[in-house]
Amino acid sequence: MSRSDLIRWGALLALVAAALLIIADLVTVVSAFGQGSMGGLLFRATLSASAGVLLALGLVSLYAPQTQEAGYLGLVGFLAAFLALWLSQENLVWVALVANVGWALFGMASLQAQTYPRVATILLIVGAVLAGVINLVFAVLSLGQTTAAYFAGLGALADIIFNVGVAWLGVSLFTGSSEKPTDRVIN
Repeated sequence: MSRSDLIRWGALLALVAAALLIIADLVTVVSAFGQGSMGGLLFRATLSASAGVLLALGLVSLYAPQTQEAGYLGLVGFLAAFLALWLSQENLVWVALVANVGWALFGMASLQAQTYPRVATILLIVGAVLAGVINLVFAVLSLGQTTAAYFAGLGALADIIFNVGVAWLGVSLFTGSSEKPTDRVIN
């Protein structure tokens, strides 16, 4: 199997991971704003853990085509996001913040490299920044149970925005539509 095939299949892993995380986030939104159950939260935790592993592998593929163009900013973003994904089982606030900063930096480097569709990359950045701000506010403030549930729901909505961006990047790379505009053949 060639390097480009591995990258394409890794992009598919990123897409699957993002889809699973969107499902997990929807369970969180229902739990936060509706009639959630403990079974739903257990389902979400299990789904998120599995998807996290897939996303870490997918992140490698998303980074691979832009290693040169993304520069040091892309490398720092990639390393921060990758490390945080592997440490996410610790469930520490700082790990989530490192992940959000890493993904935002990765997105900014991707914008600069023009590797992926601009809108998809902006969704990734916006989702990462929103989730980071919500996580930070959630960590700093001592919130009651009802308010904490609403913040969890808002965080899940921010994660959905982020994961739509990740899924779009995965589709773009898997289908080969992530080439730079100057590299495309015009008929």
